[in-house]
Amino acid sequence: MSPKTKEQFEQMRQNRKAAIEESAMQLFAEQGFNSVSISRIAQKAGVSKGLLYNYFDNKEALVKDIVLKGFRQMLDKLGFDFEKELTRDRFIQFIEKNFTLLQNEMGYWKLYISVVTQPAVVALVKGEIFDVVTPFLTAYTRYYTKNGVKNPEVQSLLLGAVLDGVAIDYMLGPEEYPLEAMKNLIIEKFI
Repeated sequence: MSPKTKEQFEQMRQNRKAAIEESAMQLFAEQGFNSVSISRIAQKAGVSKGLLYNYFDNKEALVKDIVLKGFRQMLDKLGFDFEKELTRDRFIQFIEKNFTLLQNEMGYWKLYISVVTQPAVVALVKGEIFDVVTPFLTAYTRYYTKNGVKNPEVQSLLLGAVLDGVAIDYMLGPEEYPLEAMKNLIIEKFI
């Protein structure tokens, strides 16, 4: 058997980290952040508690990593270029991508939302989440200002709240939820 390469070791490291994150997200979603111990996460991930600490300083760092990684993944998949002006067509594409993401990865987002909306988690990550969301709100606000919308900042916050609410409602009952009609209504009312 030949020795492992540096790339193989790095891949093993990334696989272990992903297993820890996935196990933690499942446990946080099912049992609540405050109820889950580091020992339980390590056990579910199939790693030692000591090895888990090689990746994360504590449970708080782990949940922050999960939440921020989820936001970054969403941003990458949305492919939203904040440098470009938000036109009507780009805004519609953005809304459509949001809905496609929601449908295609509902299992992940269901777990993710159940973790990120827990009060203890919100308290830990609200500053970082605000940093991630601010560029979207700024882009919406510029669009609404340019188009003469009264109270553009409030309109931007309302759109964000509506998108969040639709996502949560859809996850509660996807079979009967009128997702396509909601998407079309959001486009009609907000763009």
